[in-house]
Amino acid sequence: MPRIMHRKAILRSVAVFATALATCAPAQVSPERTEIARLLALGGERFSVHRTDHFLIASDGDEGIVNPLADRLEATYQAVVRFGDDMKLPIHPPPEPLPVLLFNRHSDFERYAGAVGFKDPAAPGFYHPRNNTAAFCNVLDLPQLRDISQRIEQAEAPERIIDWRSQRDAIVETFNHLVIQHEAAHQVLFNIGVLSRDADNPDWLVEGLACQFEVPSRDAVNQMRLADFREAIAASPGAVTAAASAASALKSDNRLLSLADLIADDEFNVADESKRTFRYAQAWALVDHLNRTRGEALASYLRRIAAQKSNERANRQHRITEFQSVFGTLDQAFERLWIESVLNLPFDPRQAGR
Repeated sequence: MPRIMHRKAILRSVAVFATALATCAPAQVSPERTEIARLLALGGERFSVHRTDHFLIASDGDEGIVNPLADRLEATYQAVVRFGDDMKLPIHPPPEPLPVLLFNRHSDFERYAGAVGFKDPAAPGFYHPRNNTAAFCNVLDLPQLRDISQRIEQAEAPERIIDWRSQRDAIVETFNHLVIQHEAAHQVLFNIGVLSRDADNPDWLVEGLACQFEVPSRDAVNQMRLADFREAIAASPGAVTAAASAASALKSDNRLLSLADLIADDEFNVADESKRTFRYAQAWALVDHLNRTRGEALASYLRRIAAQKSNERANRQHRITEFQSVFGTLDQAFERLWIESVLNLPFDPRQAGR
């Protein structure tokens, strides 16, 4: 259970340290205390800080919303570390707990997102690399869930209550996987050395890796991303050998990128939400395929990316050349093998919410 540090006690401690500094005493303010003060300044006067093994969670919500988030963050942290260990990557645990903001009200979350320049107001959570902070809102205060909750309170027919509760539970579960676990994975990957915040990281790799941790275990198939991928290539429910038509679709259907364009990050983060969904599905599918079939090569590629120290955007040809130097030529045979591998994964439309 997270340990709670209330705002007044924290600010008193910070004030003592500030006084010591002002009188030229030796510096005593720890990095963690400094981070706590920063989080409280970002959150507001109602916020308290909850300390877990690997996170500092600043929130104005009660334990009923903080504790489940803390548990999920810690589980994601452990999953990412296991992934790094299994891949024999150099893991460097962060020296201080990772900062997280949890807003009880969606309107406060929106204001914070706007203040730091996050431009997707529909997303109820995000990781901000520049301030290294993950931020989430209380999922039950999302506009669509407030509407469902109001219907439940006002409903008189028991069958409608059951139906609306089922809808609410499905949205909450999707939020837990696609938002909390995904964004927490970003934060952990960048802070334990799997990815470097000082490097030019390909978007497909950054997002595809985070998608791997949206599921309960490394061996589980991400049914939601698989469903999006199959929809993107128009695969029928029982399709397992549609690779030829799918490879053609990659070139002719603007819902999808060619593998070369995906690797080069051309048009990855498009404004069109449906296209962006398919991009993320492609990124998940490529990382998942490489992880399952070319694990040692993927580990080698990750070490190369993490070793880079330039934030300058690599040009298209450099990205493609770097990928091919590890995984081989991006030709039709590569595309066909990739798509067949993904289509052969066990698919359960019910688990995907389809």
